[in-house]
Amino acid sequence: MDPITSAVVAALPAIASGLVQSSVKDAYEGLKAVIRRKWGEASLVAKSVDALEANPKSKGQAVVLAESVDSVKATADVEVMQAVEKLLAELKSAKIGGESVAQLTANISGDANVGIGVAQNVSIGAQNVGAPPKRDRR
Repeated sequence: MDPITSAVVAALPAIASGLVQSSVKDAYEGLKAVIRRKWGEASLVAKSVDALEANPKSKGQAVVLAESVDSVKATADVEVMQAVEKLLAELKSAKIGGESVAQLTANISGDANVGIGVAQNVSIGAQNVGAPPKRDRR
């Protein structure tokens, strides 16, 4: 799963719980704003975020978001990835009952995005988010 989809998947349950700081919500809204500014309110990627937000436990909606992120090459956009990094940092610092909401690490170098390297405490129903498969760099 790409880092944008993983960050959204991790953020939604935390935000829905109402127990996280406003900084997590602000970072999430910031990511959504960048996506809308880059590709438009009516774009597939923006609508996919909205659809997953409406049904955050849907594995299918997460797959659709991942596909739409890939179709617009959103992980290659520096501004989007900066917003993802900010959201990941806020999620990592957020705690509910003394436990981290999510432990995520994005491996981002230059223009190239490798993906989520470590993900814990993140799930959609029974689907856990972990390290992405190795990409063939030919």
